[in-house]
Amino acid sequence: MIQSQPTAPNSATLADPNSRSAEFHATEGGGETTSAASLLVAAYVLMWGLVFGFLLLSWRRQSRVEVRISELEKALASGSDKGGARD
Repeated sequence: MIQSQPTAPNSATLADPNSRSAEFHATEGGGETTSAASLLVAAYVLMWGLVFGFLLLSWRRQSRVEVRISELEKALASGSDKGGARD
């Protein structure tokens, strides 16, 4: 049985761009573990989760600001009633 030895690529062949193959050759293997559809769904879920999280945090912060403003308005109203106008 005759075995052929693999030959090293000729450096002159690598240097000449015209000598390279321009054809497409499909390769086998490298199986994908996740489909593109599931990645797309995961990206949408993540983005919508971030949007809803941002809206929830903004809503909570806004309600705290409104409570604080009403407390300050009450303090101003009670302070002006007690002390009156100062000169």
